[in-house]
Amino acid sequence: MYSTDFAYVHDAGFGDFAKRTAPELIRLLRAHGIKDGRIVEIGTGSGILARRLIDAGYDVIGIDRSRDMIRLARAKAPDATFRIGSLTRAKIPRCDAAIAIGEVVSYVSASPRPFFTRVHDALEPGGLFIFDFMESAKGRTYAGKSFGGRDWELIVRAEVDAAGRTLTRRMTLLRNVGGKYRRSRETHRVTIRSRHEVKAALEAAGFSVAMSRAYGRYRLLRGDVAVVARKTIE
Repeated sequence: MYSTDFAYVHDAGFGDFAKRTAPELIRLLRAHGIKDGRIVEIGTGSGILARRLIDAGYDVIGIDRSRDMIRLARAKAPDATFRIGSLTRAKIPRCDAAIAIGEVVSYVSASPRPFFTRVHDALEPGGLFIFDFMESAKGRTYAGKSFGGRDWELIVRAEVDAAGRTLTRRMTLLRNVGGKYRRSRETHRVTIRSRHEVKAALEAAGFSVAMSRAYGRYRLLRGDVAVVARKTIE
């Protein structure tokens, strides 16, 4: 997932989400008393949010399963620490907050409860876990959409299964490298979960939970839900 060309295009063409949510996430952290300390970003991507968190005075550890994303992140945020690892297996270091934006949790088809428990165990008392997930695919499917930049074109088809539990995005990418176009394809599957399901799993892991449709003033895409989960101070 996110090979060299897809990592490049995700950074070049779809980085606005991280850029626009960053100030809202920093405000959320500070509003909960987390004004410095260590942030672990799971699914760090190309390092856009990590860069903003470093600039805001936080110590950042970023984890992503894509080596090409990590390469971009290290160049963008050299003061952060980056590790290659998956959400289901990576060790989560002790931290004051964990962040996983951009439907990262929804990319895992298995129950999220073991992951939630690992995050909970890594957080300091009162620490925050901030993430978003897909609750509904309504309005998120299409027969074909085209996106383009200076040296790339991306064609995406999105469809949901009959049970309404999995959204599949099939993507074909053309990228101009050295005057020649090269083609690559990826298929991404997003698991759709209800608020009740996610809230129950978080509470079972030991979190208090607040859900909304936005990070502060930044409203998410249709069907997505923002979560601010707090580890109880014992």
